[in-house]
Amino acid sequence: MNIFLEKIDKSKTICILGHQNPDGDCIGATLAIYNYIKNRYGDEKIVKPFLTEFSPKFNILPNASVITNDTGDGTIFDLCIAVDLSNKDRFKDFERYFDDAKDTILIDHHEHNSVPAKTSIIFENAIATCEILYKFLDKEYIDVNVAKCLYLGLATDSGVFRYKDTSAETFKIAGELISYGFDFTKLLDTIVFDNTIKQRKAQGIAFDRLKLICKGQVSFSYLTDKDMKELGISKVDIDNVIVYLREMSDIKIAVFAYETGHNIYKISLRSKFDEFNVADFAKNHEGGGHALAAGCIYHGDIKVVEEHLEKDLSEFIEKE
Repeated sequence: MNIFLEKIDKSKTICILGHQNPDGDCIGATLAIYNYIKNRYGDEKIVKPFLTEFSPKFNILPNASVITNDTGDGTIFDLCIAVDLSNKDRFKDFERYFDDAKDTILIDHHEHNSVPAKTSIIFENAIATCEILYKFLDKEYIDVNVAKCLYLGLATDSGVFRYKDTSAETFKIAGELISYGFDFTKLLDTIVFDNTIKQRKAQGIAFDRLKLICKGQVSFSYLTDKDMKELGISKVDIDNVIVYLREMSDIKIAVFAYETGHNIYKISLRSKFDEFNVADFAKNHEGGGHALAAGCIYHGDIKVVEEHLEKDLSEFIEKE
C-alpha cells in the first residue's frame, strides 16, 4: 500500500479540496477519489468534497451532486486531500478545512507549487492530476465510475489529447480507462464540445471584440460582468472561450479576460509554444498554472486591463 492509500486507510473523516473555478481535471480528480473511497470502504468513512461553483454540465459525472460549496462545516477532518492546485490562495473560502485537518496530502502537477501539505505528490511532467492519481489507486477498487472521472481529467487537461505534453503514458492510461466500458464520446460531447445558445452568443461577442496585440503575437478578447448579466450566464458558462482564441495561426499566446467583480478581471492564458511559459507570467500577477495554460488577476476597467496586459506581455515575450 502506498502513502496516499495508507493515509486514507487510517482516516475516519476525509475532505477533498481543489482550486477555485474548478476545471475538468480538478472535478474529475475530486470525484474519482470520492467514488474510489466509497467503493473500497462503503459508509465506513465520512468523505466530503468541497469545491466552488462549477458548470452543471459536470453533473454527468458519478456522484457530482455530493460536491458542496458549504464553507460553514464545523468538522475537523482527519485527512484533507488537496488536488490540482499550486498555492493555498486557490482554496478560496475552503482554506480552513486544510489548515484545521489533522493530516494533509497534496496531489498535483503544477510548477512552482507552494501548498504546505504534510505530504506532497507532485509530478510536473504529468498532463493532469488524474494521470498521477490513477497510478496511486488500487486497481481492484477502480470501477466504471472512477474510470469515467479520471478519463475526463486526462481528456480536458490535454486539450482532448492534442497538447504537446500529452505522452504515450497518457494514451496508455486513457485506453485502460476506456476499457471499463463507459460512453467516452457522450462524456466529451456533453462536457467539452456541446454549447448552449447563450454560450454561443457569449463566444460571438468575444469574437466580435477579438484583436491582436503585442505586435500581432497575442490574441485578446474579453467579456464584462454586464455582458454576462445581459446574456443570463455566469463565469462557468464561458470556460471554453479561451480554447477558441488559442486556435489561431501565427500567434504565440491567447488571452481572454472576464470580469469577476467590479474592475476585477480573471485572465485566462494559453501558450502555443514551450518557450512562452505562461505559468511564469501568471505567478507575478496573483495567479499560476501550467506552462501552456495559466490564469491570473488584473485590476481596473477593461481599457486599463488591456493596456497593462499588452505592456506586460510584450515585455514577457521579448525576454523569452
